[in-house]
Amino acid sequence: MKTHYIFKIVGLSFFLSLTGILSGFGQVNVENTLWDDEDFLLTPEYEVVKSDSIESIIFKSLSYKGHRKSVFAYYATPGMLDGNISGDKKLPGIILVHGGGGMAFRDWVVQWAKRGYAALALDTRGNGADKKHIAGGFEEKGGETPYFDVTLPLKEQWLYQAVGDVIKAHTLLLSFPEVDKKRTAITGISWGGVLTCIVSSLDARFKVAVPVYGCGFLGESGRMKQQLDALAEKDRDTWLAQYDPSVYLSRMKRPILFLNGTNDVHFYLSSMTRSAALAKKSRLLIKRGLRHSHKYGWSNEEISAFVNQYLGKEEALPCIRKESIGNGVVKGQVSSPVSIEKVTLYYTTSEGAVADTYHWRSVSGDLYGRNWEVTVPDGAKIWFVNLTDTRGYQISGKVYRR
Repeated sequence: MKTHYIFKIVGLSFFLSLTGILSGFGQVNVENTLWDDEDFLLTPEYEVVKSDSIESIIFKSLSYKGHRKSVFAYYATPGMLDGNISGDKKLPGIILVHGGGGMAFRDWVVQWAKRGYAALALDTRGNGADKKHIAGGFEEKGGETPYFDVTLPLKEQWLYQAVGDVIKAHTLLLSFPEVDKKRTAITGISWGGVLTCIVSSLDARFKVAVPVYGCGFLGESGRMKQQLDALAEKDRDTWLAQYDPSVYLSRMKRPILFLNGTNDVHFYLSSMTRSAALAKKSRLLIKRGLRHSHKYGWSNEEISAFVNQYLGKEEALPCIRKESIGNGVVKGQVSSPVSIEKVTLYYTTSEGAVADTYHWRSVSGDLYGRNWEVTVPDGAKIWFVNLTDTRGYQISGKVYRR
């Protein structure tokens, strides 16, 4: 396949491409999907529009209204932050995808560059660093992202374009010589989590993924359900068939960590657990009362720990094994490189359709070497067990319902 290599010179605003063959590590499998006529392995042209301790770039993405759409992104490496890029070699890479009302966040790429990553955060709304529309970018009406609009022509629909933008951003990241093409990850917040679910299922070049809040089965999930139910029945059915992550997650064969709070108003636990069940190597992390925002989402240290255990050298998160329930007791084993500090069962006695209002309580369990157990309180309707290690990292087991 003919494509373009883009070579980057810090601080210059230019487009430069050479014809070559892109060597693939993994593949983008969009066969029999909406995107099956897109050439995602073609490295996009890009321009460095500003360079200080990191780079602000604009790259060309999918065809949109008769032209190649422009997408703004921040890009940072450890060497950029230190003022010496000579040591930027074989870096793990990560794509960062914002959620609703968000943007490409400078702080987010800096955070990951400080961890040793080549990090790229893109804007999926057609805006630049100041949240103002950029020339040739996606067009929102009145500053509102048309998440559920399927009445537009297919290739003008936001989700069609946003999925394409994220995959093209990954192709661009992989073209940078300092990036290790065998070690890239993706994480996204809220709607960025929805995109992470879809994109990581299609783009096998990613070795690990962490969707935060966002998941599939949105027709059954809190405020997402409300917005979908407000559509005409035909449009609702079309959106779910085209864009719900549940359509794609069975393709996800690489490690993926679903992270959410117990009371999220947009993405209910039931939708998240059903989504995780579709992916072959999924893990769960549920935190009681986790609030919904970009900063609350990306501040969970387990995200970097999970990514690092596959792309870096950090010791793995705890892993729950042989979990079972019988006679009102949940028990199992744990494998962990560090000691487990506590076993906690979170439960609710609440019922009803409005899951974000449930009141959650907790009880402690017991540890016996590698084994643990905890008794389910009387009246519990939904419950799950979290193990916390001495680093403060948590991991969740199965979610049970009565």
